[in-house]
Amino acid sequence: MPENLSSHWDLIIIGGGLAGLSSAILSSRQGLKVLVIEKGSYPRHKVCGEFISMESYCFLLKLGLPIPDLNLPIINQFTLTSYLGPTASCTLKKGGFGISRYLLDQLLMQIAQANGVVVLQQQKVVEIHHNPDLKRYELTTHKQMVFSATLVIGAFGRMNPLLPQPKPRRLTSFVGIKYHIESDLKPDTIEIHSFKNGYCGISRIEDHKYCICYLARAEDLKKYQGDISRLESQVLMQNRFLMKRLNHRILEGPIVTSQFHFSIQDLTYNQVLLSGDAAGFIPPLTGNGMSLAFRSAHQLQPLIRGFFDGSMNLETIIIKQNKYISTYLSSRIQKGIFLQKLLFVENPILSNALMYGLTIVPGLMNILANQAIGDDIV
Repeated sequence: MPENLSSHWDLIIIGGGLAGLSSAILSSRQGLKVLVIEKGSYPRHKVCGEFISMESYCFLLKLGLPIPDLNLPIINQFTLTSYLGPTASCTLKKGGFGISRYLLDQLLMQIAQANGVVVLQQQKVVEIHHNPDLKRYELTTHKQMVFSATLVIGAFGRMNPLLPQPKPRRLTSFVGIKYHIESDLKPDTIEIHSFKNGYCGISRIEDHKYCICYLARAEDLKKYQGDISRLESQVLMQNRFLMKRLNHRILEGPIVTSQFHFSIQDLTYNQVLLSGDAAGFIPPLTGNGMSLAFRSAHQLQPLIRGFFDGSMNLETIIIKQNKYISTYLSSRIQKGIFLQKLLFVENPILSNALMYGLTIVPGLMNILANQAIGDDIV
């Protein structure tokens, strides 16, 4: 338990993922007293493609991440394959770099602590109340610790731990599975391999490891009684390129997350500013989920500053944040869903026609690959 743990904070952030830790670092540098409450612990593995678009590069340097010293792979080549046979490749206009969540989250947590942020691990917020008269929030954890704050950010990920989780209606649920493996894939290349009702990405991260992460429909895994190895042998390995990757030596995994879907989240929860996946969850195909988390923290920071310097009240910053979510973030998520649906084309004729078009039409694949990429975060 941190020694400098007090009861009242300027800012409490629920969730110590990418968005939460980034906001914590920026806010602490503005002189705010910041507490991050994280239900897990560091370091930890998370299901993630572990490819970050170059739109985030300068922002991460600003946060203090020593990217040049980490010897990370720079990735600018893209190969797409289909389980039906065709393949297509292109050079990525913006590209990205690879880093594991195990390393990235740990480094950001250390940077946050070095900037005066208190990170409380293995504590889950179970209650939150906003008192508009006192202009403060009160939070209670599952271990009955009570804190108050002037402002609260919900960066708790795709599932709000403070609300009952209804079953999604008319939305397909997915399961995500990740390994770290050895591979002979070129370090500058990211591959995406489609299989029936899903797709798998592979790219290099630090220490000569490769992240292989795939998304499948939850109902398909259920058909095999939850047996991941049977799903892989019966479905994923129908793609001969993917079969080769899955047969490489496993270093870590499988790491599994389940029952999620892609959408904008509920924006109305108890006067709490939503950030990162808590605001909206983008399909991992685009390679921009992590960048959207960083962008969320970046665009939220002027609102936090305005709130504490008195130039904006709580109602104003919530309206501005929700506008960002319902416009910019929604647009990027919809583009990501569109690209994902292209890979989920079940008709073999249409799927082959799409892959053939990507192969013979100059620039078409790059245009599609860049649809969900944003401008640099500066």
